[in-house]
Formats: sequence, C-alpha cells, structure tokens
Amino acid sequence: MKIKLGGGSVDDSRRFTLSDWEGAVEEPLSGDVSVPRPVVRRGTDDFTDNHNEESPPPQSADDSSSTRATTRRRSSVGSAMKGSIFRRISFIGSLDGTAETADPQSGSESGTDFTSSTGSNIWSKLMSHNESLWDGVDGKGAFDDDDDDESVFNDDGKNGDCRKSMKRCGLTWWWETQHFFSTMMRYPHILVISLVTFGVLCGVGIAAIIAEKENYIAKQKSTAQFVARETANWFSDEFRRAMLPLYSVQQGVLHSGYFDSLPEKIGRFPNLVIPGTEETDFTVRNVTGICDDRDMINKFRSIVRPINQDNDLDGIVVGYRLFPNNVACLTEPHAQESSDGFNADDFPQGEALLSSDNAFGLDTGSSAFPLWKMITTDLFINRQFNIFGPFNMPPMSELICGHLAIWKDVDSTDVVQDTLNVHGTEVAGAWGFIVNFLDWTKMKDKSDIYKRFADCHLEFDLTRVSGSTVGLDSATLAKSENADMLTDENSIVVTTTSLHGEWQNKVGSLNGWEPAWFPGAVAGIVLASFVLAFLTASTLVERQLHRNLLYKVMPRRAIMKLQRGQTVLEKFNLVTIFFSDIVGFTNMAGNMRPIQVMKMLNELYTELDKLVEKHNVYKVETIGDAYMVVGGAPSRVPAPLAAERVALFALEAVNFVRKFRTKDGNQIFIRAGLASGPTVGGVVGCSMPRYCFFGDTVNFASRMESTSKKMKIQVADITYRLLQDAPTASFVMTKRVEGDIVGVQVKGKGHQVTHWIERAGPRAWDSFVNDEEDVKRDADSAAEERNYTSEEIYDAMTSQDWESLGHASSSLVAATDDGYSLGFRACALLEHHLLRVLQERDPSAEMSLSVKIQLNQFVQEVSETYGTAKFHNWSHANHVTTSMNKLLAIIQEGGEEPIPLNSFSLVFAALVHDAGHTGMSNKILKDIDHPLSKKFDDSIPIAEKNSIDIALDILFRDNFSSLRNAILPGEMDKIEFARTLFQSILITDIATPDRVKLGIERFKASQDSQDPDVGLCPLASHISDLFDGVGLDESVKDEHPDEFVVTSSGLKRCVRNEHLMLLSDVGHLCQSWENFIKWNFRLFKELMDCHRKKLCDNPRETWVQGQIAFFDKYIIPLAERCHTFFPDEFGDAIITNAMNNLKLWTMFGIQATNIMALGVRNDEREDAVLMELYGLGSDYLARKGGK
Repeated sequence: MKIKLGGGSVDDSRRFTLSDWEGAVEEPLSGDVSVPRPVVRRGTDDFTDNHNEESPPPQSADDSSSTRATTRRRSSVGSAMKGSIFRRISFIGSLDGTAETADPQSGSESGTDFTSSTGSNIWSKLMSHNESLWDGVDGKGAFDDDDDDESVFNDDGKNGDCRKSMKRCGLTWWWETQHFFSTMMRYPHILVISLVTFGVLCGVGIAAIIAEKENYIAKQKSTAQFVARETANWFSDEFRRAMLPLYSVQQGVLHSGYFDSLPEKIGRFPNLVIPGTEETDFTVRNVTGICDDRDMINKFRSIVRPINQDNDLDGIVVGYRLFPNNVACLTEPHAQESSDGFNADDFPQGEALLSSDNAFGLDTGSSAFPLWKMITTDLFINRQFNIFGPFNMPPMSELICGHLAIWKDVDSTDVVQDTLNVHGTEVAGAWGFIVNFLDWTKMKDKSDIYKRFADCHLEFDLTRVSGSTVGLDSATLAKSENADMLTDENSIVVTTTSLHGEWQNKVGSLNGWEPAWFPGAVAGIVLASFVLAFLTASTLVERQLHRNLLYKVMPRRAIMKLQRGQTVLEKFNLVTIFFSDIVGFTNMAGNMRPIQVMKMLNELYTELDKLVEKHNVYKVETIGDAYMVVGGAPSRVPAPLAAERVALFALEAVNFVRKFRTKDGNQIFIRAGLASGPTVGGVVGCSMPRYCFFGDTVNFASRMESTSKKMKIQVADITYRLLQDAPTASFVMTKRVEGDIVGVQVKGKGHQVTHWIERAGPRAWDSFVNDEEDVKRDADSAAEERNYTSEEIYDAMTSQDWESLGHASSSLVAATDDGYSLGFRACALLEHHLLRVLQERDPSAEMSLSVKIQLNQFVQEVSETYGTAKFHNWSHANHVTTSMNKLLAIIQEGGEEPIPLNSFSLVFAALVHDAGHTGMSNKILKDIDHPLSKKFDDSIPIAEKNSIDIALDILFRDNFSSLRNAILPGEMDKIEFARTLFQSILITDIATPDRVKLGIERFKASQDSQDPDVGLCPLASHISDLFDGVGLDESVKDEHPDEFVVTSSGLKRCVRNEHLMLLSDVGHLCQSWENFIKWNFRLFKELMDCHRKKLCDNPRETWVQGQIAFFDKYIIPLAERCHTFFPDEFGDAIITNAMNNLKLWTMFGIQATNIMALGVRNDEREDAVLMELYGLGSDYLARKGGK
C-alpha cells in the first residue's frame, strides 16, 4: 500500500518522524479521507510530541512571555489523543505495519515507538467509515467487553433496563452512605453537634412528655382519690341515716314504759341461767314467758315499724333486736311471723347464733364469746357506738349490725337493780342495748360502687382496718373483680372514717398510672429527634464537603476575597515549585482507552494528593500527565522549610511511583524537577476560577522537570542551597555531571548547574553519619536503604555490639531523635517478638496486616505520650528497648530459650516504662502536690504506675482489638503479660531505697533453695490494679490458683524480669563511654530544667560525687547480680564497662561537669557539647593505647 502525500507517494514500510511532517499540507489520503498537516503548537515550553522522551527536547525559539502553569506543554487526555492522531498519522500507512519516531536530538529510536494492531486499536478505528472513535465509550462498540464499573452509571443505557437502574441506585446509596459516615468520623465536630442536637431535642421532648405524664398520673390519682372519698362519704352518710332509726327506737324503748319491767323480770346474773351454760361461751337465760310474751312483741313492733317506715331506708335496715339486761329478748320482725324481706326463716337453727331461736335468752354480758364481750365492753365500759360486720347470716349473704346502749336514770334506791354486771364490771344506769341489722349487699348496690370505679377504669379493694373485728366479720367490705392484681406500684390507698370505723380503699389501674401513650410518645420523640439530628448532620456534612471541595480548589484567603468581590493577587518572594510528568505518557495514552487513562491517572494522583497533605504543600493542578506542587505559598513559611517540604514530597512521590503498577501490571516512570524563586499567585477571570501561579520560577521549574531523567529529581542551584539549610531534614544531593559537562542547558536560561536529590534523613542523624561517604553512594544504594523490611531492621538492631548501641555507622541503626525513625525501629523489634509469640501457639502462623497496622499505630500513640523531657523521653525509651532486645538475644545465644510471651512483654515494658513522664522525679511530684501524686497512694511509685496505666489504656482501646487479641487471646496470656509488665516497670523506681532493698532481698532469696517468703512478692499490693489493667476479675484467682502463689520458680522469673529491666534502664552506664556520657548529659539537662523552675537544688554542686556514688552503690552491684543471667563473657563485660566508665568519670568528671554546665548555660548545640565530652574519654584511651 502507498500513501499519496503532497503529490508524492511513500512506501508503507517506511518510518516517518515528526521532522518528515514539518512542511506537510492537508491533502486527501484516499477517497474522502484527508490528512491534515500536523501543527506543532509552541508555547512557553515548546510543546512537541517527543516531550515524554528520555532525552531533553531541542532548544529553540525564545520563550513566550506567559508564565502561567497551564500554558506549558501538557494537554488533557482527550487533547493528547487528538494531537497524537494528527502528529502520528505516519503509522496509519499500514494496518498491520509499524511506525516509529526518532529522537530529534540523538537520532536514535525513542522508547515511545508505537505499534498498531488490526483489532481494537482506536487509531485504526479512526480510519474506519463504519465506526466512530468513541463508539466504545458508551458500551456499544468495540469496548463492549470492558468490565469497568463505570458502565453502571452510563446514562445512555437502554430505557427500561430495570436491573441496571436498581444496581445504579443501590451502588449510589451505598457510596453516599459510606461517604456520609466517613465524613462524620473525619470531622468529629459534626458528630458532636449532631449528638448534642439529638440530646437536646430528646431531652426537651422527653422532659415535656414526662411532665405531661406526671400531670396525667396526678390527674389519674386525683380522680381515684376523689372517687374513693366520694364513695366513702356516701357510705358514711348512709350509715348515719341507717343509725338514726336506732336512736329513735332507743328513745321509744326508754320512754314508752312498755319494757321497764323486763330487766327486773330477767334479773341479774345468774338468775334464770340454764344449767350447763354458765361457764360456756354462750350463757343462756330462760326467758320463756318474759320475752315471748305476745303483748311485749306487739309493743316492740309498734315502736319499730313506724320509725323504720318514716326513715324510708329502702329496705337497708332489715331487723331490730332488744337486749334488756344485755339478754337477747325481743326481735322485729319476729322469727315466728312473716315480714317483708325478713322472717323467721332468716335465722336457721344450728350455728347461726343470731337467729331468734338460737340467740333467744343469750346473756351477752356474761358470755365469754369474744364478739359479745367486745360489743358489751364498747357499749357500757367504753361507752361508744358499735357497728359490727359485715358477716354472713343466711339467707342474707352480708349483714352489718349496729349496737346502741340504753341507759336509765340511777335515782332508784335499789343499787343492785340499778347496776348491770358487764363481764365482771358493775355499770351504773345500764338498761341494755338495741341492735339493728343492715343489708350490706343492698347498701353496696344502692351506692353503685362498682359502677363508679368501673366508669373511671379503676380497680378497688375496700377494707375495714379498725372497729369490731374479732374474726367473725370480714375486713373486706367490697372489691372489684381484678382487685387482687393491684400492687403498691399501680395503686394508692385512700383512708376515710365513718361510724363503721376506719376504712382503707386501695384504688388503682391494672395498667399502672403511667399513660398508655407514654412509650409511643417517647419513641416518637426519639425518632423525631433522630430525624432532626440526622438532617442536621446531613446539612453539616454537605456544608463540610462543600467547604472541603472549595478549599481544595483554592486557598481560603482567595475564597474570602472572591466572596467579597475583590481581586485575588498575592506576591511571594521565595517559593519552591515541583513539576513532574509521566515518561512515555503519549505512547501509553495511545494504547489505552480514555476511561482507562483517566482511571490510571486518578489512582496515581490520588496517592500523590495524600502526600501533598502529608507534607503540607499546595497542589496547584494537574495538566494531563503533569503534576504541579508549590511550597511556601499560598501559606507562607520560611524558604528553607518550604524547599524541604517540597523535596520530601518529591522523594516520597518518586518512591511511590517506583512501586506503582497500572491495572495491566505495567510500571510507569516519572521525572521531576524543582526550582525556587519569586512568583505571583492569584485568580484570573471570574468564570471557572482557578488559583494559579505566574512568573519565571514556574517556567524554570518546568524546565527542571523537562530536562530531568527517569525517576530522578533535578533541582535548581538556588533550591539546592535552600535544602542545605533545611530545618529538620538532611538531604543527600549530587551535582549533575554528564561526561565533562556539569549541569544542563536550559532553554531561556542558558547553562545551569543543577543537582540530583538522592535521599533525605532526619537532621539529628548528622552526628552519627559520615556525610562524605553518603554523598558518594549511588542512587541504587540509597533506594535499597529505604526498602528494609522489619526483620532486616530487627537483625541490624540486634547485631550491634552492646558497648556501642546506637553508634554504628549505618543510618539504619544509628542513634537518632527522629520520632518516625525511632517508632519504625520499635515496631520492628515488637513485631519480631510478637511473631515468635504467635508461632509458638501455631508454628504456621503469620502476622496479619491488621495486626501490623495496629502495632504501628500503637507505637505512634505511645510515642505521643512522651513529652519534651531531656532524658525521660522517646529517644531514651528506644535506647532502653534496644538494650532489652540485645540482652534477650545474648541470653538466647547463651543457650537459654526465652519464653516468647515473656520476651515480648519485656520489650513492650521497656518501650512504655516512661510513658507520660513529666521530667520530674516522684519526690518532686509529691513536693509540688502534682495531680499525679493525688492519683495514687503513697506506697505506689507515681511515674511508674502512671506509665503502666497509660500503656494499658491505649492497648485496650477499641481500635487496637486485633493487636490485643494477638497478644492476649486467653486468661493465662493476660496473667503472664500483666505480671511481667508490672514486675519490670515498678522496679525501675530506684529512687526509693526500700524498693531497691526488697529487690535485692528477692534476688538473694531466688538463689536459695528454700521456699520464699510470701512478703517478698512485689505485686501483693497491686493485684486488683493488675486485674483491672488487662480486663480480668477476681474469679481468675479461683480458676488459676497456682498462678497467684509465691513459689521458688515464680520468684526466679520475677527476679530475672526485674534485673533485665533494671539493666536495660541504666544500660548506658554499662556500655561505652560515649553512650554513658551522652545520656548523663541529657539527665543533667533535665535536672537543670527542674532547678530553673526552683523544683530542686542545682545538680552541678553534687554531680561529680553523686555519679561516683551511684556507680559504687548501685550500678556495679547491679552488674554483678546480673552476671547470673548471662554467659560469663558478657557478664564480665558489663561489669568491666561499668568500672571503666567509673574510672573515666573519676578522672574527667569535674571537667565533664563544667563542659555540661557551660553548654546548658550558653544553650549550645548538643552535638557540639557531646563531641567535646566524647573527646575526654577517646583522647585518654588513645594516649593509653599509644603507650
């Protein structure tokens, strides 16, 4: 195939480059297809197609005056593909051929050569008459086989595709929900405000309905009380009405004269007593012929009936009985005569003693029966009205009888006849008494008592609590059907009084006083509060997201100015700008669909955006494959700090890209450049505003990138000088040299000296790292250092010599005060020992990713609890941890196989043993009445117990559940871990002599074969704290009693734990002179800080002799005791090291103290002071070695 081009023809096998097309014109290719002349658009950066190649682009015309970042040579994905169509038209010469471009500078083939295919290549689709270039985007053409999720959200899908719509809805809802809650968790104030809103609304709403409920309950109880009292009052009134006829009958009997002879005829007891009844409960007189006299009966009837009829009691009073001399005599109606509602059949024979026949002649004043004794005593001795009942008296089911005494004048001379014997008491003027009978059932029916309470939905239980109650009458007067279900909670008691005595009415509702609507109202309030709180949260989330999006688009100050209608224009004197692009992006975009390109760039730049936030720099924009970042603007910071942040960002970005892979598994490469200088930032126009930077520095940074190399960071000379003054990081940079040429030719700038950034480390490492050697290292070695595994770090930390821990030449293990590096090392040590714990339980176990992540987070949180104390700080905690790890390794090398959980617990304890330390001793804390001193008893070491509490509090938080379960899966693990933790940390209170003496006594006892004294246990007073700390309860002592008994083997483990911790804590005194003097200086500075605050005396005055005494009295004896736990060679070494340090301090202590004091007074750099202190010992040793 041949392609006609400008009147000529070209063989399809020929390769074309961009230079072949510089003068090409648009002419038909075949048929209606024409080939437009590729136009090379040259802007500020001379945008050519080979901008993604390794070699620098050709230098040519002058730069455009525009310096805006968006005018540089980057294009969007769509425009890049479009440009490729026109500029790479040469490869379409053959559907199955290839076309390549040559490097215009070197003439060699570029790495961006493109090979076309006959299948789905979109460039071949361009030449097809039947297919559109973008057919595959909506899933209808050649891209139907794409399994990307974006097809779910394609709005051009088939109408009525219900499944797709449901899926789209479901995914949208799921993502929105996730996003909503993640935003709330990210911004706690939203959650707090929402919860406060919910709480306030709930509180106010529930308080309102509780008040309404209380009001309802009060009304219900008031109603119950009203009904109860109203009913009781009705009965009281009815009793008075019923008893009025009794008074009338009393007066009729007394004043009619009809019955005056009856007492005389009956006579005093024992007159007419029927033999055999004298000493029984029912003494009976023979009153035949007296009380059954027809004339007497008629006279009694003539008095009773008119009175009863006049009072119109509706049949409530059903009978009367007269008791002259307290002997049952006359009855109305008479038992032998029918009467309305009451006749002789009302009193059957047998036990019904109140019947006319059976009670006839009964002497109530002499009978011992309790009922009659009570009635007659009330009437004649207590002289009070008596009402008895209710009681059953067939055929009446319930009767109440009222008793009224009849008194006569006592003017008679017959004293004997004028007195009446009432159960042994002579009562003057007593004639007898009259009784009436009330139908209680009829009275209740008349009162409508059941209906009264039922109408109010109330149950009741009416009882009599005082009056005539001798067991024959019932205490219960009336009650509703469900009265037995009333309790103290759902009822009230209403007490009333009447002629019948004191009544109590228990009134209530079976459902309680609480209204039925209350639970629903509470639920409604809670639901409404939740809805309103959720709406509040939604509003706040939306506002926060809108604010976040706005702040990501441009700085806050710019937004405020725009909102006020002001022009946004800011000048920055010295900023650092980063540019990067993807090597070979044009070729990559040509081989991928647009959506794939977008997804790849999104994945890449999303991670870079995270690095932007991490390093606190400002992302300007992405232009196609280019990425632009600025340091020092719009938030102004010192120029060295801005350059440091951008450089650290660049290093981490390159390191990330090195590990980044596309979806197809391909690796991408970037090149980066940095430049520093003045610039102007602002917003141009008002439509689609963007905050951009203008100035020559922007263009220069772009040139640094375009002339850089793959996976390299090139910096301008001014940036190089700024990085040398970086405040916290130390950068290793090498000058760019290619052959004999130093630097690079930069368009518009001429020849520039530039540098490559190789790596960076904390500036604190400078004292321990040989910079000259570092500069000579190649990039591969630097990259390798950044990729150490945790196990490799553990090996490096463990392989150090005991004497020079932290003084190795390798930056991997060299002493540092950088918190990140220290945390990484601590994680490596803990991870190693925790893995051994897991593999002891299961040899095939591996540490899960979640455990590793939580372990790192735990170490980070522990590090944050360490303050700014000069000695008791995060650096010292790491030195103690490294020392502990080394001691455990030495023990293992000596042939003893440590218990993994014990080893992990000791390393853990070493790391946290000073957490939360204030830089003040326990004595000072007590002297100044520090809040910590109030937290614990006097017997508890303050700082040490506080450290334990802090560590366990962090470990037992919810976000460390995986780590906690890995360490402490069972009760025995918790016991062992807590025991080791408490033993090893509490013993570090070496300022308390009694605690030190007990530790020595435990050591001596552990060397003895006899059973140890229980009093030597260091945890006896801390058992409850130990249990609480790891979530155990007291029952564990019953389940594992052997673990809480002081045994010889247990004491030995305890002593070993204590001495390993003590030696680790003061390990620097048993190591090299450099380690000893370094930490001695830091302790001196810490005490000087306390002295300045007037918390202690000047330590300088006793420092020299104090250290000598500390060696003699504590360190050397400790080293000698620790000899027991190690191989002889190492045991001898720690003693020798301690004695050597004592010797050197004895010789140079005064001079060293003066150097320290001078350094503190003049606020000199620590490394300068340390170098002078190091020299005291090294010079002496050098002279001694020379001799």
